[in-house]
Amino acid sequence: MIYLLNNEKILVCVYYGPNGERLIRRGGELANLLQCPLFVLSVIPLRENELDQTQERYMAEWQMKCDEYGATFIVKPNKDRKASEIIAETAKNLHTTQLIIGQSGQTRWQEITRGSFVNELLNQIGETDLHIVAVQRMDEQITDTHERGIRVAVFKEGPHYIIGNKESGGNPVASGLFFKELNTDFDTGLLKIKTDQEVQYLKISHGKVIDSSLFQNREMYAKDED
Repeated sequence: MIYLLNNEKILVCVYYGPNGERLIRRGGELANLLQCPLFVLSVIPLRENELDQTQERYMAEWQMKCDEYGATFIVKPNKDRKASEIIAETAKNLHTTQLIIGQSGQTRWQEITRGSFVNELLNQIGETDLHIVAVQRMDEQITDTHERGIRVAVFKEGPHYIIGNKESGGNPVASGLFFKELNTDFDTGLLKIKTDQEVQYLKISHGKVIDSSLFQNREMYAKDED
């Protein structure tokens, strides 16, 4: 790609899940329009050599998409730092002028307890333009990698949250659609759950919810209301 003599630089931020390619494609289209460099950043909560098979597949797909658009792919572990800090730091170091992220899946309670991810970014990126791409409708995008969604319930089992059916016993804390990964004998995939009029996709591994903070926050909120 031959770049025009301008100061535009685009940074796309991708996270776990099938919407990463959509974000890269949006950034690639904008970079082609502006004839400017494109960078893609993935902030991961662990070292690259600790990624599971699903995460490694997504990373490989993102790298291929970056190669297609001539983008530079950057991977950074958060090392107990906020993702917003790493994104803002990377944007400043690269002197990017356009930043593209996916729509936040935060609930209102998460915004209250953790702060708004978007607001945190806006306070740190200065004059960089922020583009927020809606990624709510992911069902159509995961049909090539996951089975059709089935209705499941979420139960608390000790310190963990697991998925099952209503006949599993106990009182479910939530329900949603489970998209099982193709070519696996385990209940591993994505759980689509609706909270406060918002949709979130949670990672499921061997029937267990990996990021259970959503349900833990619900319990805290319920205790506070009592």
